[in-house]
Amino acid sequence: MKKKSTKRLVKVLSPKKKKVGLIDIANRVGVGVSTVSRILNGTPNSIKVTEKTRSMVLEIATELGYASHHIPAKHHKGVRSIMVISHDPGETFYQKIICAIERTLRSKGYACYFSYTEDDPKQAGELIDAMGERFTSGCVIFQKENEIFTEENELKLKNLGIPCVVIDRHPTPRPSFISTVELDHEHAGYVVASHLLHLGHRNFAFLSVPGSLSSCRERRIGVEKSLAEAGLKLDPRYVVKIKPEARFQFFDTFNSWNSKGKTFPTAIIAVHDELGYAALNVLENMGFSIPKDVSIAGFDDRVEMVPWGLDNVRTPLTSIRQPIDSIGIAAGNELIARIKNPEREPEHIRLKGELMIRSSTAKPKQYKLLVRNGRK
Repeated sequence: MKKKSTKRLVKVLSPKKKKVGLIDIANRVGVGVSTVSRILNGTPNSIKVTEKTRSMVLEIATELGYASHHIPAKHHKGVRSIMVISHDPGETFYQKIICAIERTLRSKGYACYFSYTEDDPKQAGELIDAMGERFTSGCVIFQKENEIFTEENELKLKNLGIPCVVIDRHPTPRPSFISTVELDHEHAGYVVASHLLHLGHRNFAFLSVPGSLSSCRERRIGVEKSLAEAGLKLDPRYVVKIKPEARFQFFDTFNSWNSKGKTFPTAIIAVHDELGYAALNVLENMGFSIPKDVSIAGFDDRVEMVPWGLDNVRTPLTSIRQPIDSIGIAAGNELIARIKNPEREPEHIRLKGELMIRSSTAKPKQYKLLVRNGRK
């Protein structure tokens, strides 16, 4: 009778991956640990080693998987990943641009992964650290304010040595190592104001938002440039910074404009559509007829930004439509061009928008009187 055999299952543990240190790189290259340390953690001008030694250290460090923010992107051979950093995953506008970027990068063999700052500078800093650990080839950045370009985060990003493209709102002052792709905001402001001037408007208000966004500032410059050519300028009494969700502040502002001794503006330019639809909604609820009493125009052509529900808005907004696909394609191509040629200077690409004329703008009520008096 054969003895029944029993099989024992033995768990085989895979060896724990050894963390790569400076000594491992030094042994492979044949130099001292201090030399490796100076190359990986210093700046090129402060390290007195030959270019051949420097190149060997960087190549071996990359091969062994040593994570350092100071290894330039050109040494990341075989790495074809791009990080896209956005402040908000929910906005349709940014999702559409991201889709265009991803299509462009994917067609060139690059993979994208996405992360979000949620407007938090600390979280943005952690994402920058993660890019260094993953040897990311490049990054695309959307930011709400300056949460990514704090002094600390900007230094981290610069030391990564990878191409960066910022979309829609560039930091001020603009760092020398970033490319930018965005709407030509100044031209957009000029076009909106020129449209309203052509209709016969001469009394303007300008609504902006708190803060110092580059897009808002440049749009106002364009508006003022167009008005100046017509011999006009914005009246400071009708230049207001207000949050789109501050509904009661809209009522207070418009009531103050409608007070005795003031002439209510015939045209309101809102710095973006969310603000424009908020103003339009409040004015209609106050009994104003749009555009018979007041014309309103905005920027971005973002219907999804209508506050308080679409049912509350009866009049579609005249707006500048952003060239979403063109922005995404241009950003992807700029990033790839800089990855392939690390010495290439960053470009700052401005794309023209399209004026979408809708029923929120028309000739002012006093247009015929202005013509009759020779003041068109």
